[in-house]
Amino acid sequence: MGLDFFIKFYILRYMKQQIFDILDELKLEYTNYEHDPVFTCDEAKWVDIPGYRVKSLLLRNKKATNFYMVVLPDSKKLDTNIIRSIFDDSKMSFASPERMMDKIWLKPGSVSPFALVNNQQRDIKVVFDQELQWKQVGFHPLQNDNTIVLQMRAVEHFLKNLEIEYVYSKL
Repeated sequence: MGLDFFIKFYILRYMKQQIFDILDELKLEYTNYEHDPVFTCDEAKWVDIPGYRVKSLLLRNKKATNFYMVVLPDSKKLDTNIIRSIFDDSKMSFASPERMMDKIWLKPGSVSPFALVNNQQRDIKVVFDQELQWKQVGFHPLQNDNTIVLQMRAVEHFLKNLEIEYVYSKL
């Protein structure tokens, strides 16, 4: 294994610990579950953890000037026209792995609202499906071999602390 692997390993480990540190500093209740890495919602179905199962998607508008993280139940399909109408924006598409790395320092498979700690520009808006508003949910802490389970109210507090804008909408 090369030096790049070890550098990335330690950076990701530090970033993951940063999430736990922020949650502890904010005195937010959560439970961490370690498990084998999962890259898709289908793979995650075999991980035995409590809470609502969700997926987090990073979208961009046509010109890649606006970015949106959309969080919805893993069983739902996203209609990007809903996001367009919420923000009165142009056609939406998924952010490429390169743009994801640029905006939140992650690749597909590990995206969650916790990744917004890495969005230095604070220019990603978050949309949660209204179905999640009072639920217990699980999100990866920047790596897909852990899931932090907590109440959505705690996630909202986490985002407010980062000064990240979020809304709830029927998706």
